[in-house]
Amino acid sequence: MSSSRSLKLSRRSLIAAGAAFAVGGVFPVARAASTSGRLIELPAIASAHAAPRRITAWLPAEYDRVSWGFPVIYLHDGQLMADPKGGTIQAAIAGTLTDLVERRTAEPAIIVGIWSGADRLREFCPAAFMPALPATTRTSVEDACRGPALSEGYVRYLAEELKPAIDRLFRTRPAPADTSVLGTGMGGMAALYAVGRRPDLFGNAAWIAGARPLVPYGEAALSDEEVTGVERAFEYAFDRIIPEAGRHRFYLDYGDCGTDLFAYPFQAAADPVLYDRGYRRGRDLLREGAPHPDFRRVSDDEKLRAALSLLLRPSGCSPRPGQD
Repeated sequence: MSSSRSLKLSRRSLIAAGAAFAVGGVFPVARAASTSGRLIELPAIASAHAAPRRITAWLPAEYDRVSWGFPVIYLHDGQLMADPKGGTIQAAIAGTLTDLVERRTAEPAIIVGIWSGADRLREFCPAAFMPALPATTRTSVEDACRGPALSEGYVRYLAEELKPAIDRLFRTRPAPADTSVLGTGMGGMAALYAVGRRPDLFGNAAWIAGARPLVPYGEAALSDEEVTGVERAFEYAFDRIIPEAGRHRFYLDYGDCGTDLFAYPFQAAADPVLYDRGYRRGRDLLREGAPHPDFRRVSDDEKLRAALSLLLRPSGCSPRPGQD
């Protein structure tokens, strides 16, 4: 089999599997503390727009040493934060950020871990993308998600209920420039979607690693016409939600092996829109790929460090331990 033929088949499989990609008052309770920060558990916040869920917040060590506010990262699949041996981006984020702060390559920040539940795929599946999909693909996605997308209600929960509660409870810097959303796989797509839907509240997004397919790799096949339809649908959808450059920062990555493969067709659809909107690599956009230009793999640790360094780029008055 020729390399071009293999690439074509892989692209069909990627599109098919990834298109099914989704195919009041609270009282914080301290859970753990250390010299590098502490976890705070919040009870479920009632919502008029989404299912109630628990929240795990992480406060950096600097939080108790200064009086000013901190940027905030809203982290999808936040239930994974409490498992240090889980090997996930969520479990590593606090330690990685602590190290970056010590190296002065990122600002200290509050991390708000949003727990996901039974409706995870429906909440992360971007509703605005659905009408432009080919009808058969749209049906497959909704079947894989076990129902229509719930992302509009989820974004309203983030914007109208969770963010105001966090800004009341903690010393935050609530401006969009200091408010980021980060996720992995489908959670990463949901992060970008939140910024696209509410750029007035969420300034930055990071989409780390690929969407985990809902069908085994290679078992789903789409015609050339369907593949083209999915690509056009995603470009159309990104064109509708990506804001103009100047007040936002985006991090996206993709790989050439494992589940990372399934993110590429969708992230690639965002590229022309991002560049057309005025985003530029190294300024307000990072696109990490594998293999790296120096022909090595980009590890999850490197991806997370790059994402946090972009979202939390140090300002001229970043908090320092012991200073107020």
